Amino acid sequence: MRTDAQPGRGATALAVLALALLAVCLRPAATSLGPVLAEVEAAFALQGWQSGLLTALPGAAFVVFGAISFLLLRRLGLFWSLAICAAAIGTGLGLRVLVDSWWGFAAFTTLSLAGMAMGNVVLPVFAKARFPERQAVSVTVFMVGLGLGASVPALLTAPLAEHVGGWRLGLGVWAGLPLVALIAWAALRRLGGVPAASTQNRGASGAVGRITASSGAWILLLYFGLQSLHAYTHFGWLARIYRDAGLDPVAAGAMVAIIVAGGIPGGFIAPQIVVRRWHVRSVLIGYGLISAVGYTGLLVAPTTTPWLWAICLAIGGFSFPSALALITARTRDPEVTARASGFIQSGGYVFAALGPLAIGVVLERTGTWTVPLVGLIVLALAMAVVAWWASSPESLDDEVAPDGPPPGESQEAADAETGSAETSIPEAGPADAEWNNETYGRAREQRVRDDARGHPAARADHRR
Repeated sequence: MRTDAQPGRGATALAVLALALLAVCLRPAATSLGPVLAEVEAAFALQGWQSGLLTALPGAAFVVFGAISFLLLRRLGLFWSLAICAAAIGTGLGLRVLVDSWWGFAAFTTLSLAGMAMGNVVLPVFAKARFPERQAVSVTVFMVGLGLGASVPALLTAPLAEHVGGWRLGLGVWAGLPLVALIAWAALRRLGGVPAASTQNRGASGAVGRITASSGAWILLLYFGLQSLHAYTHFGWLARIYRDAGLDPVAAGAMVAIIVAGGIPGGFIAPQIVVRRWHVRSVLIGYGLISAVGYTGLLVAPTTTPWLWAICLAIGGFSFPSALALITARTRDPEVTARASGFIQSGGYVFAALGPLAIGVVLERTGTWTVPLVGLIVLALAMAVVAWWASSPESLDDEVAPDGPPPGESQEAADAETGSAETSIPEAGPADAEWNNETYGRAREQRVRDDARGHPAARADHRR
């Protein structure tokens, strides 16, 4: 990593502000629609599959556009990549409320989600390159920004739509956030505070092939997929569930805000439980069980204590940072961590796309929330079952290590290749995994060095 200039304190403060503003922009496209989905359905006379498609688009965007983010980064660099992401988010959010056709609304929603998905991958590269010695601070800013960007639109979109100017204004107001972020981003560049990051990743293709042969990686993919299915069902459908049960739009949006705001404390608490091995298996199973309790409450008594069911689902949502932490906790070599992250997250977000779409189809055919909620209860219990295997202490490295270095390559060259992989960790997939790079990167590096020297601790670790 290198910087274009040596920025001063003013540039550092502006860099923190730009990081926070850009992070806030990465969630409104996904969470602002749910509270006014009923109004959008009425305005465009949507069928169930069309509503389901709208709620499935965020997950699909992560799969498709998240995968091409680093092509954009390699060609254009950090500044223009993030500028394009912010512009796409703002343009999509602004124009989708001006069209009169369903296809136009879906197309501009996709544009905004494309910017969100790519920014979700590229922004932590900026955080890592700009604050190499303060990763804990930058990751905290990033996570808090994501939480605010998810919860505030979920809370305020319905009140704005109800009291100000209808659903179009309630959705369109969030287009102003990327504009503010772009202004801060351009000002930061003028002060020389935007790094030029190298994203070369040598020897990745072989690691990817070995990861697909790891049964542990497939289990983690399944766990990540199930938790992402629940998360994006909350974003897209939960407000509708509450509204159909009898809550007004403002109260329904507040329930969604409770759930997505849970990501802020969850981002601090859940990873520590995983990494420090504090009864991990029991805790992860508990996330699935408490999610099932929340869905059961929505099924049998949705308006009695709606806040209680929202809190249950918020705690169940701690499974998201836990899933990310498991990827790091169950890998040692940075290259294995990177490849596992890309494989697990890219595959897992397919669940986030298909789950909400299936709910829309089932809802249209049954005309009631009974079947979808029963299905969600079953999937929450399935997540608890999968958590048993996902929380295993066994390392994925032990499943991929027997392949060794490629033919004709010395062990020293392989070690050098592994050492260079630390800079490629941000390429691994959607950027929420970036929180753990600094805290545990040094430990992984030491273990790689020990392994190369035949250190007794490394040999004992492999035996375990």
